[in-house]
Amino acid sequence: MIMRRFLLTALAVLLSGCQSSEPLPTARQPTAYARHGTACEKADAMWRQKILPSRYARLPPLQGVGFGDLLALADTAFSLQALTVEGDELAPGRRKRIHAFGAEARLRLEIDPQAAGPYTGVFRSGAACLIGRFSLATRPTPEKSVPGLALKIFVAGDQPSLNLHLMHSVDGQREPGFFAHPLSNVLPPPESFATRLLQRWFAQVAEQFGASDPNPGRLTLDHLAGMTPEGVRVHAPFAPYQIVLRPTAAVRVQLALASAEEDFRIVLARLPAGLPLYEVVARTENEAPERFHPLGTLVLDAPVVASRYGDETLYFQHHMARNPLPKP
Repeated sequence: MIMRRFLLTALAVLLSGCQSSEPLPTARQPTAYARHGTACEKADAMWRQKILPSRYARLPPLQGVGFGDLLALADTAFSLQALTVEGDELAPGRRKRIHAFGAEARLRLEIDPQAAGPYTGVFRSGAACLIGRFSLATRPTPEKSVPGLALKIFVAGDQPSLNLHLMHSVDGQREPGFFAHPLSNVLPPPESFATRLLQRWFAQVAEQFGASDPNPGRLTLDHLAGMTPEGVRVHAPFAPYQIVLRPTAAVRVQLALASAEEDFRIVLARLPAGLPLYEVVARTENEAPERFHPLGTLVLDAPVVASRYGDETLYFQHHMARNPLPKP
């Protein structure tokens, strides 16, 4: 099994190496997103009209990343869409290749005004109505799981949502439980041979996107600093370089008795509404890696739900800072 995974990974990387290294001009065609209403009205509509009606009566089994998934991910044009396409729903015919099974939550980002400092946009205003998705990159084993959290911050009016992906490590964790480690937009370097190869491949995709920093383990926060949930653009945005979501003592207490063998979606569904899940801390790029400042709290507003809409349709754009494209 380990050898098979290695060969599939190596194949994906070899295929990616056949792509041109020239930056590609890409059309930013949005997928479906609500164009009217406040941020909370948009979140309510998605939650009540799409997520809740499609919640599973019986959870589908967790599955791993297959050969066809790696072939699709090795296609630069396919992977570029995750960086260039805005919206809230996957394009027709497209499906999740990794992080395919998860659970959705209504969340609230509370920012301490005194802690926001020079930060702007969402990092100053907070966000009252988020939808988050807890997922695993692939099927967990007794030895390892790879959790991740995607956040969707809705914006009022004819504006697409703001999205953010957070993980602990692409190599995963040995400890059981979704809240065993902090999550961040800046990840440590991959350790295994397979994940180092995957990083190289994703970096090639980022280079063709025109990323100013092609390291796929560093996602920008600039888009969150440049807009508020009310749809107000910030003229002089200032974003943290890194944020870290640290699991609260309260959520650790709630999950202390959970069995390591339980499906993580069932465990998360037991969390009560109103529970503070993460303490959010931040730092600028010129600050030491260990020098984080408190920023706010991410709070669970409704019980976590696993849904077909979340697994098959809900989309979160990846954000990387991009160099200006050359003028034609």
